[in-house]
Amino acid sequence: MRIHIIGSGAIGGMAGAYMVQNGEDVTFVDQWREHVDAMQQNGLSIDGLRGPMHLDVRALHSDALDEPIDLAFVAVKSQHTDDAIRLIAPHLTANATVVSLQNGFNADKIASAIGRERVIGTVPDYTAALVDPGRLEFTVGGPVYVGALDGSDTPIVHEVERLLAYLTTVHVTSNIVGRIWTKQCYMSQIVMTALVNASVNDVIQNMRYRLLGVALVREAISVADRAGVTLDSDEYFQPEFIRQRSLDARREQAKHLQALIDHFALRDEKPKQPDYQFVKKGSGMWWDIVYRRRRSETAGITGGILERARELDVPTPLNGALVAMITEIEDGQRQQGWGNLDELARIAEAHGEPLTLDAE
Repeated sequence: MRIHIIGSGAIGGMAGAYMVQNGEDVTFVDQWREHVDAMQQNGLSIDGLRGPMHLDVRALHSDALDEPIDLAFVAVKSQHTDDAIRLIAPHLTANATVVSLQNGFNADKIASAIGRERVIGTVPDYTAALVDPGRLEFTVGGPVYVGALDGSDTPIVHEVERLLAYLTTVHVTSNIVGRIWTKQCYMSQIVMTALVNASVNDVIQNMRYRLLGVALVREAISVADRAGVTLDSDEYFQPEFIRQRSLDARREQAKHLQALIDHFALRDEKPKQPDYQFVKKGSGMWWDIVYRRRRSETAGITGGILERARELDVPTPLNGALVAMITEIEDGQRQQGWGNLDELARIAEAHGEPLTLDAE
């Protein structure tokens, strides 16, 4: 089976690279011409967590794609999903499957275009970066969750599991929709960290900002609850505590976020090169704004929560303010800085959110 990686940057490029390393027939497709040119001329290089790796790969410019597609991993940013659908739709074979290897509610968007039964949802919890044309950096290890949108257990789900397992641990779930919502809610606190030019850990080490992140996530959970979605719990995300504002619950939330800090600080694996200096040190939103100097995926992540909140008539003043502030930064109308977090914290407190551990 020929595999096409549609969007061959951080997430898609890493997954495809490990498929190639293990003998799979993979074609990398991307709209960034310099990246494709580099892969065609010099192959794909990877640095970071597992040490250096170089592969000769087959790569195509998006406008040169003109061949049948059996299995496509769509790994573009949320804002480019419509373009990806238009690109691949004419080439899908009768039994083709499309995997949304993305953050955001994009699996539903793809399903609306090609049919729900043809789409596999995922939640990638590893992180990487497209540092330069033809060069990726593996930054933080983490699993991938995989499942059919209707929760069914099918052979193609396990084929996707097999392919992604070359890179990382894969969890097959019958609740992929709930897992997608879980990350959407959790991501509000990560998007928040892009308000400053700093790493995720630098921001949430501060207890006031840590609890501000919890307040943003709590508001996002209220949207999921109204939608009737069953959220998943894990080591870093405990919705039963986040829904509460009591002092004991806040302390529990802070403890789980400390585990998240430790995860980012220590990483799941130690770099094979002990003196390796990571290029990517912040969130994906930070990376786009600071390093790539382009619009981040905020509109498709936290913005996706706002869209559903409007549909369900759920107030989201904190997440709304967050998205507006990030948009202003992207438009050059606001500078990144710690004052942005303080401004958002004042909005949270005005809506009754406690941002301290020493008072009810």
